[in-house]
Amino acid sequence: MRDEHSRVSVKPRVQIEKPTHTRFFYGWVIVAVAALLGFLGTGFYSYSRGIFLTELADELANGSRFWIAAGFSAASITGAIVAPFIGHLLDRFSPRIVILTGVCVVATSYVLLASTANLWQYFMVVGIGMGFGMTCMGGLAWHRTVVSWFDHWRGRAIALAVMGASIAGVMMPPLVEALLESIGWRLSYTVFAAVTFFALVPAVWLYMKDRPSDIDEVRDGHKYVDSNPEEQIRIDEDTREWRWQDMLRARPFWAIGLVFGAMGCVYSATMLHLFGHLTDIGVTRSYAAWVLSATALFAAVGKPIVGWLADAVGARVTIWLALVCQGGALVLFAQADSLSMAFAAGCLYGFGYSGMSPLRTFALSTAMGSVSFGAANGIIRFVELPLVLMASPLAGFIYDVTGSYRLAFLILAGLMGVALLGPLFMPAGGARERHRRKQSN
Repeated sequence: MRDEHSRVSVKPRVQIEKPTHTRFFYGWVIVAVAALLGFLGTGFYSYSRGIFLTELADELANGSRFWIAAGFSAASITGAIVAPFIGHLLDRFSPRIVILTGVCVVATSYVLLASTANLWQYFMVVGIGMGFGMTCMGGLAWHRTVVSWFDHWRGRAIALAVMGASIAGVMMPPLVEALLESIGWRLSYTVFAAVTFFALVPAVWLYMKDRPSDIDEVRDGHKYVDSNPEEQIRIDEDTREWRWQDMLRARPFWAIGLVFGAMGCVYSATMLHLFGHLTDIGVTRSYAAWVLSATALFAAVGKPIVGWLADAVGARVTIWLALVCQGGALVLFAQADSLSMAFAAGCLYGFGYSGMSPLRTFALSTAMGSVSFGAANGIIRFVELPLVLMASPLAGFIYDVTGSYRLAFLILAGLMGVALLGPLFMPAGGARERHRRKQSN
């Protein structure tokens, strides 16, 4: 009896032992779903419009590339108007529902775009439908979700998530060009609609989880947090809930908006007009599509490097590197007179803009924290909007007047040079900044 009693008495000790967390961290599934959203969302929307530009201009705008570019600028206006409200919803409610709404709107817009008969219908579909839908299903929503799941690995997680868009950039231009040649732009948009809806709705509905607490997890995962207690420090900015008035008084908020507004306007103008510029200087359409793919390939290769740099040394140095690469590439595009020079410029530009999306999220979440990230990400669109609006139409106007894009690329390169001042007003973030704070405490 004594032996039996002693065996029973040890059971409570076993029950109170600390559990060991060995399961796979679900945050990486969130990264995979985000990459799929970027692959199909950005892939179809951004990497096809330059290839379709000539056909859209000839059929809907009497050959004017300015008016087709203005339609995408109208989409940016719509996105900026609704972004603060969507950002507010993302902070307080379900990003998954917002993303699903955007997927349905974008798929419907592709169907309507396939039947567009004139310019005003094009403006309605692209300017309103695409502007609203892409804001709901794009980076504003899934970046918010990735930020909720990651802290110490945030730079790398965001970089891997946005690789989906870069992989799309490698694959989409040749595929879209072949699709355009075989079935035309209208049926191509119908294909976009079907793939967008039937691929993304099941993936988002089944696998996207809004926050770690939904499945009894924590940011970075229980296993990492339990194994690295010395890395867990409290950062006041990360838990602060910002009012919009306070955001507008913060210098980092304006610096981030202006720097990435400049990057965004260069990106939108380049993605829309680069294909036309390459064919104008004598590059065949098929080789021009391959230049776009090379650009996206180097963007994909660069994203893990940028993510690691951001986590290691912070935002400032990494942003400076991205700006210098983009500015140099734009000068090369302006001077390009051969296929080899165009490829070199494309590869350099791809590496430079590989940091645009992950560094924007990294810098903004470092400066404004994760609690109000959605609202900050929405409101900052108004800071970026003037720059994004003017770039594509201005490049189209310069082409209409001069018959060349060379001056437009040089102006954009100068804008990258001015943007080099911005990182001076941003917090660095990253491991180096975290260690500095630990030592000061």
